[in-house]
Amino acid sequence: MKLKQKKAGFTLIEMIVSLGLFSVVVTIAVGSLLVLIASNRQLQDEQSILSNLTFAVDGMTREIRTGRYYDCESRNSVGGSFSSSNDLDSAVAGNDCSSGNNLNRRFQGISFVEGGDSVTGGNERILYFFNRNQGKLYRRIGTQVAQPITSDGIYIRSAEFFVSGSRPLSSAASQDDQAAVTLIIEAAESNDPSAKVHVLQTTITQREIDI
Repeated sequence: MKLKQKKAGFTLIEMIVSLGLFSVVVTIAVGSLLVLIASNRQLQDEQSILSNLTFAVDGMTREIRTGRYYDCESRNSVGGSFSSSNDLDSAVAGNDCSSGNNLNRRFQGISFVEGGDSVTGGNERILYFFNRNQGKLYRRIGTQVAQPITSDGIYIRSAEFFVSGSRPLSSAASQDDQAAVTLIIEAAESNDPSAKVHVLQTTITQREIDI
């Protein structure tokens, strides 16, 4: 007499337990993958903001460092000549704002005379300013149309310009310090109040001795 052989297999309970454990593992893995993707996207956005901001500040730094007759600007309009003086007139003595710009005004920035004549021809001022309403940084030469120096993917929350020693060292104002400009810029991905804000600060010292 032959005995019936028992066939190996899984019971219903074992199948249910296995499927439950598999579902838990898959859920955890997918959740971790989604978090990783979101973190990577956030890091890429932050890197894009910092790269854009650094590129803009580097350009500003190069021109400001070799400039002279710095003028601290703060206005509600940029129509016509933004600066009080637009040439190399001897009356241009500079304008300090060691405590920063007037933050209640729409436009604020710094204008200066180019150290050489490769950009302006030597008779116009270069202006960098922050447009509070648009959240952008602009560059303007003389009375030309201002051009944005930050892309649409970055929103400038605030930008302050601190200027000291703008007058020549040999001026009647007994200027004792070499000219220096400090920039403090806050930028984010958008105008969303919850967006992460990045702060960049740099101090620029005038390269040539202004005597």
